[in-house]
Amino acid sequence: MNLEALDPIVKPILIYIGALGMVRLVGKRALGELSLFDLVVMAMIGDVITVVGLEQSVSLGRGLFFLGILGGLEIVLSLLAFRYPTWARRIEGSPTQLIRLGKINKKNLRRENITVKDLRQELRKRGVNSLERVEQAYLEADGKFSVILEQPRLEDDDPRWEQVLTELRSIRKLLEEQKEIE
Repeated sequence: MNLEALDPIVKPILIYIGALGMVRLVGKRALGELSLFDLVVMAMIGDVITVVGLEQSVSLGRGLFFLGILGGLEIVLSLLAFRYPTWARRIEGSPTQLIRLGKINKKNLRRENITVKDLRQELRKRGVNSLERVEQAYLEADGKFSVILEQPRLEDDDPRWEQVLTELRSIRKLLEEQKEIE
């Protein structure tokens, strides 16, 4: 049997298995919320798979070796980020506060190239129609928005306290009944 004839079939399968093994070795963190570094590594893995799978001049061994280097680099930098917070900020970035106590930080918006219109759109997606309700809002290092809403507070003389106490009494009664059943 001619192994060279099977090379275009076997090589992509083996490089796929190697890439899958490397991604599994790196762990779930690299697959969840991708940091900028993780995104670059994943793009490079895709490029290695393509080049090794399609180019006859690139050997399977070289492709697997390069995948190993990328996986090792991902693991080493992840460990550095875990152990040293300053490395984590350099590698993964840090969140940027966009709103604090209902006030937009326009300087940070400019730095992140976000318009007020874009920010308001993100707030509407989360059901927030008023800036006054926003205690804090961040653009996270992975590019997603986080919004922390102001928690309503009850004053001592607020009539809603009676409703809260009634609910608590009901819960306590249910818990006592549950204990009696057990």
